[in-house]
Amino acid sequence: MRDMNTERTLTSYLIRLRGKLDLELASWFPELSLTDETDEETWLAGELPDQSALLGILFRIHNLNLQILSVEVQKETRNK
Repeated sequence: MRDMNTERTLTSYLIRLRGKLDLELASWFPELSLTDETDEETWLAGELPDQSALLGILFRIHNLNLQILSVEVQKETRNK
């Protein structure tokens, strides 16, 4: 039996998208910060509590018909 642990792990992600997002599209990702790296790329960055949260972000990107160039794990941190 697993011991109930109150620690949570947050993982920082960097998601690179093709193109620039306007303010309306950026509003679909309030939990992430947005950076326009070039005219051709936008980066979404932030900490997510688990992979289901990441999957929710990726589904939103897909439903908005945006092209994902890469998804990178930046770091993991533990919070109590």
